[in-house]
Amino acid sequence: MNSTIKVRITIGNTTVEVEAPPDQLEEAVRNVVSAIKAAGIAAQSEQPQIAERKEQRAMTCRRIVEELLGEGWFSKPRSLGEVASELARRGFSYDRTAIAHVLLDMVREGLMRREGEARSYLYIESSREKNTQYGAQGAALE
Repeated sequence: MNSTIKVRITIGNTTVEVEAPPDQLEEAVRNVVSAIKAAGIAAQSEQPQIAERKEQRAMTCRRIVEELLGEGWFSKPRSLGEVASELARRGFSYDRTAIAHVLLDMVREGLMRREGEARSYLYIESSREKNTQYGAQGAALE
């Protein structure tokens, strides 16, 4: 019985699948990796992608909403759906319930106001927040 092992190798933007018998797999992988490195395919893109992923992991829902606030995105009333869509557009996926909790906390802290009725609230920056809490980059001033 001839069994083979299939391995997928990704280096930078290059992905290669290698299929070989177990006793030849290590050599096949070494050959593929050295060929990719020799071609110089992965060297440029590998580090920036890793750094970007780490930065995104560190971004909490609260932090992203604070950035929107600091950028003036809430200068006009926004619905929960609009906030969720903007976060998704920026590459972040949060449950609407989590976003709603962040918005409510910020309303309670006086950073934002909410207008309208339950299930159709609109969120807008409070005038006090605009002048004192956040700088142009959305970072809290200490």
